[in-house]
Amino acid sequence: MIRLFTIVAVIALVLSGCSATEQLLSDAAMTTAIKTRLANEEGIGSLTDVSVTTTDDLVTVSGTVADETERQRIAEIARRIAGDNKFVDALRVAGSPAAAPRNTTGQKQ
Repeated sequence: MIRLFTIVAVIALVLSGCSATEQLLSDAAMTTAIKTRLANEEGIGSLTDVSVTTTDDLVTVSGTVADETERQRIAEIARRIAGDNKFVDALRVAGSPAAAPRNTTGQKQ
């Protein structure tokens, strides 16, 4: 009986760990997809000051870009790839006052 309980407990722990691992891999894949698309996009300047992170299906782009057109283009590409995930645009234009991050999904954070 104790052996059966131990086996069931181990299986439960392994299965619960799988969902966390899957989430981590999913977040990493999302970040990589966005970064790759941005790096290959013609007309976007250097991305050295742009960061993309994904945590628990919340995609955030942040950093400094050259102008408003570039900010909008980067945000639009990232938002499109993010799909149904929540998305936060925390990009700011060089030389402009720092703005608070914009939650563009319309969902409460």
